[in-house]
Amino acid sequence: MDNPVRFPWAEISLTALQKNFKTLQKKANNSKILPVVKANAYGHGLIPISKALVQFGAQMLAVAYVQEGIQLRKNGIQCPILVLTPTLNFEIPDLLEYNLIPQISSLQGALEISKIARRFKAKPIIHLKIDTGMRRVGFSIRNWKTDLNQLFQLPNIQIRGIYTHLATADMDNKKYTYKQIDDFYHLIEQIRKNFNRNLEIHIANSAAILFHYSQVGGDWVRPGLSLYGVYPRMELLETNLLDPVMCLKTRVIHLKTILKNESVSYGRTFLAKKRTRVATIGIGYADGLLRSLSNRGTCLIHGKMAPIIGTICMDMTMVDISKISKVQIGDEVVLFGRGKNAYLPVEHQAKAAGTIAYELLCAIGERVSRFYYEG
Repeated sequence: MDNPVRFPWAEISLTALQKNFKTLQKKANNSKILPVVKANAYGHGLIPISKALVQFGAQMLAVAYVQEGIQLRKNGIQCPILVLTPTLNFEIPDLLEYNLIPQISSLQGALEISKIARRFKAKPIIHLKIDTGMRRVGFSIRNWKTDLNQLFQLPNIQIRGIYTHLATADMDNKKYTYKQIDDFYHLIEQIRKNFNRNLEIHIANSAAILFHYSQVGGDWVRPGLSLYGVYPRMELLETNLLDPVMCLKTRVIHLKTILKNESVSYGRTFLAKKRTRVATIGIGYADGLLRSLSNRGTCLIHGKMAPIIGTICMDMTMVDISKISKVQIGDEVVLFGRGKNAYLPVEHQAKAAGTIAYELLCAIGERVSRFYYEG
């Protein structure tokens, strides 16, 4: 794809997104896919990605905040929308107005929603969040009986679902993951026994789906990162199960040659050991290219690796093109994703930055143009 527009830009393949959706659906067996589209769909664009996923067959979407759910409603998304973080009191009227599904992590939170829902003559569907070991939000697995006994008696709410979140599904610590799963399903059995309630269950994130946690099950699975063709663990890259959805690109905007012992960028963090050909490219940390990639990251020019040299600036970055011939101003540069002649996984770039792929994707700024295409 050759865009005459300003740089940098992201090319986003809806075909790859659909393929990943189908692949995850196959791995999830009979569980339905509940795509996570929070954080601007992991940097891919909340509205276009959500509309595409609904078209592919998604029956519910998950966001982090009420504001994200409102954005979806205002753009014509009518399917159920689950809000994954606790809702504050002042957000509840909007949550009710836009027919969003809150997660409930405490009895106090449920009481507030029930009280305000009564005033609005509403009866929202809610999902219970259970803390089985993440220690972030959710009803304690230890104190469930007292809390849930009061919760199930509250008016003006419909308790429809229950879920938890796995803390180590993307790591080698399977023991902890299986303990979370076992504790969660033990609670489900207790709820059925004590309250005669059958709730919709979801527990599996991307890692749990891909690593075949046979005990996970559930009515829904909640893939986020994997939907976008990115793996929660590096070794999974070799499976080629998923297609990267995004390719982040920019252009060469300046060329120069520096001599031995001359420096590049702020702080003189790069000193040339020999005569070096340098290209300045049009992207910086304001666009989401993490500053931690300074002197550590790479990019692709003409399908070949070009190391990032010097400190990444707000709007520009310098790269060493000494081993790449015929580079010209205006040439395309790939920061991650599939280019015309080569592939630079975002997972590799994240490793060089000392972080995770989630952060690189979510960091992509608003001034990065996004282009959606099929193919």
